[in-house]
Amino acid sequence: MCGIFGLTKLSAAKLEEAHTALHTLAHRGPDGWNFAHHESVYLGHRRLSILDLSANGTQPMVAAGVYLTVNGEIYNFPELRAELERDHGIRFTSNSDSEVLLHGYRCWGWQSLLERVDGMFALALYDSHRQVVLLARDHAGIKPLYYSTLNGQLAWASELKALVKFYGADSLKIDHTAVYDFLSYQYIPAPKSLYQQVFKLPPATALVYSLETQKITTHCYWQLPVGRTQNNPTIAAAQVQQVLTQTVNEQLMADVPLGTFLSGGVDSSIITYEAVQQAQGPLTTCSIGFADAAVDETTYAQSVATLLGTQHVTAQMDQAAVNAQFERLVSLFDEPFGDSSAFPTLQVSALAKQHMTVVLTGDGGDEVFGGYPHYQNRLMALTPWLGFLAPLRPLFSWLKQANFGALSTLARRLEIFSIWNPLERQIRWRGGLLKTDSFKRAYRQAFGISEDYDELWHYRAHDRPDLPWRSRAMYLDFHTVLPDGFLTKVDRASMAVALETRVPFLAKAVLAVAWQQTEAVLFQGGHLKGLLKALYHTRLPHACLYRTKQGFSVGRAKAGDALHLGGKALPEVMLRKLFPQLLPHETA
Repeated sequence: MCGIFGLTKLSAAKLEEAHTALHTLAHRGPDGWNFAHHESVYLGHRRLSILDLSANGTQPMVAAGVYLTVNGEIYNFPELRAELERDHGIRFTSNSDSEVLLHGYRCWGWQSLLERVDGMFALALYDSHRQVVLLARDHAGIKPLYYSTLNGQLAWASELKALVKFYGADSLKIDHTAVYDFLSYQYIPAPKSLYQQVFKLPPATALVYSLETQKITTHCYWQLPVGRTQNNPTIAAAQVQQVLTQTVNEQLMADVPLGTFLSGGVDSSIITYEAVQQAQGPLTTCSIGFADAAVDETTYAQSVATLLGTQHVTAQMDQAAVNAQFERLVSLFDEPFGDSSAFPTLQVSALAKQHMTVVLTGDGGDEVFGGYPHYQNRLMALTPWLGFLAPLRPLFSWLKQANFGALSTLARRLEIFSIWNPLERQIRWRGGLLKTDSFKRAYRQAFGISEDYDELWHYRAHDRPDLPWRSRAMYLDFHTVLPDGFLTKVDRASMAVALETRVPFLAKAVLAVAWQQTEAVLFQGGHLKGLLKALYHTRLPHACLYRTKQGFSVGRAKAGDALHLGGKALPEVMLRKLFPQLLPHETA
């Protein structure tokens, strides 16, 4: 895992400025750095050594006029390497997975390469012969990549801070529609960023930039393989078992200490179980406990660790820890981000870093195998009939913002029944603000955002109303909150301490198998993640599999106290406390 930064049209006089921008990513790659500057194209790399710790793994890698920097891991690189050696006579100079990308591009071209690769990555490749720069991001959006075209240059970076450092915050204009989107989703959705001139490359996307014409073309090279046709639970169990065993085995490759995050929930317990079966030697597992007993899962995590015989380490988190880390959210994310579970994620990452450099996580299991309560709860379903109280919506909006005690509380609870649009309902369910909220309305008016601005554009872009409502919700989550919210959170929190996190549930092969299964198989027995629970019910503690899902949180009451919500929504509080410069004076 690493940090990358680069740009075109860079003069030698500005090399030091480029180096300085690159070094803002030192936390992502503390083991060393290197760069190439060829024909005004700069590629910089901060290295976190995982595979081939020798100097042979240093980047940028160069072969026949092609330069490569990459942040990530390619899990199927041994088979791709064997194919390149056998069919194309390639002689590799390292044991690094990254070198497969370099020669794969040369032999297959970028499109065929990206279709073949399974892993997590953000790469920048400069082909000096074709005079093109290629940027690409993995299929699920596990690793981040920002880019801009300011001053006639293409510039790119693993995190927004590197681009801000190079160009200067004063040269970048705030995108107030992006901040408005944050109030809706609790994150700024791709392709937007906080700044008008900087964009997030969406998942499964390749960007090709011509140095001669300065023209950008983007291509989607992968799509979620939707097709729920497999209806046999026995066959389903065999397919899932095989693909999880294979995927976890592939992701155990490392030349550094490796372990897992273990919350004691379904997903992390399954990944830990599979890792224990295949690991060479004892496995270390990590979990965080919470002062709020309602969300503390350490008892469950310990029961799984004891059963599987892992070396389990824990730490405790309380309100004081949240307060101490609150201001750090600005430097972690560089733009507004409203998921309070970033606090425990940061702490468990710091704990893990004391024992290992790589961890496997259970992220993605809920979106892929159906684990969220709203996949079963028809009150949260993507169906229109819930809006039967729509005529009373103005009354509810007024009451919930007034100070009428229990009446205002009741209005907030009933408001969900007044929202016709199921996509809009998802915003409210996730804790975002709707256009009827006074704070959001004031923000829109202050910055001249049109009243007919489509606050649902992010959801509309990924909505599949042709799918059954459970699959529709899973598809929507996979393409929205998963990459822009949950995976962003884990990436920033883990890389802040130079820890690599791997996500077996998001491997291409796992996604293909999971989306073959019908909903009857996926939710068998009427259970969330029924297929996974049936497969592992004899291997893991019953309480681990069948207890109510808790999520990764410091606790609703404790988080409210720590963040001083004062009855306000979290997105509003985040802006007021961490980004007051983004607010109009009368609102701030």
